[in-house]
Amino acid sequence: MKLDLSGKRAQKLIREHNLTPEEIQQIVAAARINLATFDPGYRANVTQIADELRKSRPTIYGWADRALAATIDSLRNIRTGRPPKDRERTSPLSES
Repeated sequence: MKLDLSGKRAQKLIREHNLTPEEIQQIVAAARINLATFDPGYRANVTQIADELRKSRPTIYGWADRALAATIDSLRNIRTGRPPKDRERTSPLSES
């Protein structure tokens, strides 16, 4: 699997998470399988991905399932809205 990792975002994430080449391949494989699962327009050949990475199809699907579970958990736990205002600070207009 040939990847272009020269982009600024890719380089930033690789650096911040100290990603190994194998971990990057796992991330990409999981993302491709999950895209193919939910987006009929996206095509992924699981057998080809498994062959390129020298892993079994069940291993590839396992990565994808774990990545999807982590994504779902993360999305469900994102706090929405603005953080609460600091109650100790007062507005300049309220001071007399």
